[in-house]
Amino acid sequence: MKEEKDEKSLLQEILQSPSYGYTDNFPKRDMWKEVAKLYNGEFKIKFNSGCELEIHQIRIPYKKWTIHISVSDTRPMKFQMDFRSRLDFDMLLSWEDFIERIFKKFGEPEIEVDSYAFDKRYLIKSSQPDLLKRLLTKEIQEAFLEYNIYSAAYKTDLELQKAEWLSVIQRKAGCKNFVCGLIDLHMLIIDRLADLKIIG
Repeated sequence: MKEEKDEKSLLQEILQSPSYGYTDNFPKRDMWKEVAKLYNGEFKIKFNSGCELEIHQIRIPYKKWTIHISVSDTRPMKFQMDFRSRLDFDMLLSWEDFIERIFKKFGEPEIEVDSYAFDKRYLIKSSQPDLLKRLLTKEIQEAFLEYNIYSAAYKTDLELQKAEWLSVIQRKAGCKNFVCGLIDLHMLIIDRLADLKIIG
C-alpha cells in the first residue's frame, strides 16, 4: 500500500516537472529587478527574434564568480556558473522516475549519500563518488529537496581547464523568497566547491 502511495506521489512530481509548455514571464519583471538589486546584480529582458517570447536574464556576482539565472516563456528556470577547474570531476543529479528505478534494479548500483529522502528522490552519478558525498552536505541536500531542484550537473573540460555547474529548477520562477533561497543555495555550493578545491 505504501509503495502504491509512493508511486502516485512520484507520478504527481513527474507531471509537475519542467516542461516545454508556455508561461508568461512578464508579471515577474518587478520581482527580478528587486532580486537583482538585493544582490547587487543585473537584470536584463531579452526577446526571441520574432519578439513573441520574453527571456529574463539575471547576473549575481558572488566573490570572484557569477551566478547566471535565466528563465523564459518556454523554458524552465536555470542557474549556471562557470569556473576555472582544478581537477577532473563530473557529477549529475536528476529526479528518479519510475523507469529509472527499474533500470537501477538491473544495472550498476548508484551512488547514495545515506539520506533516505535524498537518495529516493535523486539518481546520482559522479566520476568521483567520495568527493561528491563531501560536496553534498546535509544543508545542501535539504535545500535541494526544499526547492525541488529537478537536476544539477557539474562538467569539467580538462583541456580548457574550465568547468560548468548547471541547475534546472522548474517552469515558473516562484516568489521572491523562493528565488532568494535558490541564490543562497548556489552561493553555498560555490563555497563548498572552493573549500574542496574543486574550483580555483
